[in-house]
Amino acid sequence: MATSRDRRRYSRRWFLGALGASASAAGLAALGCEDSEPPAAEDPTPEPTEEPVYPTYPSTPAPDPTRAEQTSRHGGTLRYAAAFSSDGEFDPHRTTSAALLGQQALIYSRLLTYESQVEGTLAPDLAMGMPEQPDELTYIFTLNPEARWHDVAPMDGRQVTGRDVLASVERQRSGRAQDFPRRGRWDPIASMEAPDDLTVVARTSEPFAGTLTRFASPEGFVIPLEVEDALGATLQVGSGPFRWIEWSEGSYASVARNDAWHGPEDGPFLEGISAVPPRSIEELEADFRTRELDAVEAGFRQAEELKRRLPDLREARSAVARFYGMRFLSSFPPYDDPRLRRAITVAIDRRAMLQDFFHGSGTLNPWVSAGVERWALPQTELQRRPGYLPGEGGREQDEQDARTALAAYRAEQELEEPLELLVTVNLEETLGMAGLIARQLRETLQLDVRVTPVGIRELAQRLSEGEAPWAVGIDNGWLDLDDWLFPYFHSDGSGNTFVLRDPELDAQIEAQRAEMSAERRQQIGYDVQRRLLDLNVGTNFVSENVVTLFLPYLQLFPVDAGEAYQDRFARTWIDRTHPTYL
Repeated sequence: MATSRDRRRYSRRWFLGALGASASAAGLAALGCEDSEPPAAEDPTPEPTEEPVYPTYPSTPAPDPTRAEQTSRHGGTLRYAAAFSSDGEFDPHRTTSAALLGQQALIYSRLLTYESQVEGTLAPDLAMGMPEQPDELTYIFTLNPEARWHDVAPMDGRQVTGRDVLASVERQRSGRAQDFPRRGRWDPIASMEAPDDLTVVARTSEPFAGTLTRFASPEGFVIPLEVEDALGATLQVGSGPFRWIEWSEGSYASVARNDAWHGPEDGPFLEGISAVPPRSIEELEADFRTRELDAVEAGFRQAEELKRRLPDLREARSAVARFYGMRFLSSFPPYDDPRLRRAITVAIDRRAMLQDFFHGSGTLNPWVSAGVERWALPQTELQRRPGYLPGEGGREQDEQDARTALAAYRAEQELEEPLELLVTVNLEETLGMAGLIARQLRETLQLDVRVTPVGIRELAQRLSEGEAPWAVGIDNGWLDLDDWLFPYFHSDGSGNTFVLRDPELDAQIEAQRAEMSAERRQQIGYDVQRRLLDLNVGTNFVSENVVTLFLPYLQLFPVDAGEAYQDRFARTWIDRTHPTYL
């Protein structure tokens, strides 16, 4: 019989957000490119098969019909289980923890927010509506006069003003990059001003299609500067739909309703939200049956088992931006040769990776993660690319392609083995990602690979200093197309640590920045990703599909592709007339 201690052990692959929470945008994704074209595949490409195309899912499940006897949506506390951890930095402009940013999205407001990250649709938050745009360079926001800081000293519920917005942006723009990891996202903003309490004017020096996403992303959180030096696990003060109550690292976190919230529909409807880490199947089942738990985020296998035991549970899935990938230092031998990069990249079996990591519950990615549906290269095209070919025949062709590329390299170059592959310690302990890659390359190419686990901070430092020739890891990913491209692949990008000088790629990246038509910008983004798939410098292999299970009385539980969408819990409500509600 299982002991209490046994039942509370974490499953090895519950929801891997705790790993993603530690990934820094300055880490794995500090990618560069190479301007040499790799050899083309000689064999004809198989047609895509009938296998799943790994679709994305709606951001939030539709509610059940409201029953006549339900007179109010207000009331009740949501209790859910999800892996969460912080990086110890509780300033929302400084933290790189996706889990913490998600919790802070309940507390802090921004000018705009995402209605759907998957589709890229925006909605007002602190702003009364979308900004006026008298020209392509100017954005005039009018603030909601009802927006108030939480009733905590020294703000004491005072009005949120344009000066607050301006100060929250300027502290990042004027700070050091090592202190504010998303500072670079403000570079396209040339100037900002707050001519009065309810107006904010932002200007760009040239047309930039991603301007509005800056005000809807985590860097757009507006904080009260009166308490910026005091922010921590016990103090978070914003103007969002919920008030901060507590955060105990890895144990529990909770928020309570902000009665003075400025948002729509008389929300938020919940009295509060309490989160705990996921536990054993047996304990989760018991908590669901006794209504001590309303929802859980879980891995595929655990979700299937819970649904078998509790058939009434509803399910929502979301393909996410967070990804597991690989990068080469393309200026460093032997990875300066595109034939070797192609051989290694194409030889890696992405579908085996999906199955081994997530039991098939995930997506294959081009460069932009498939969960960011608006910008990712379509799966139907991706299945025609080397390294992604479907079926047994496609896999055999990929392996032959890889062997051909490696033979061409060896015909001209000596290859010193073993090749060192760097990986973060927690990723290797949890998934064995580098070990899987080493085995595949040994079996397919007879390459000798030595796996070297290192700490996250060490890997980030080695990447930034050009001392990580070949590495795999995890990154949170992004939502706007430019955030996937400019910092890492443009000659002037702050994350282009390989000193890439590719005029053709630069021109494409600049073109998508200036293109205000979403359709035309999407096509440019597709062209850039095709080029990056040819270069094989940085690879976004796979992303996990997040599975959320919840009891049917819980309505509008939000899920989405990226971080900091949890302000939408303001719409979530508990149907106390539902037959499953006790």
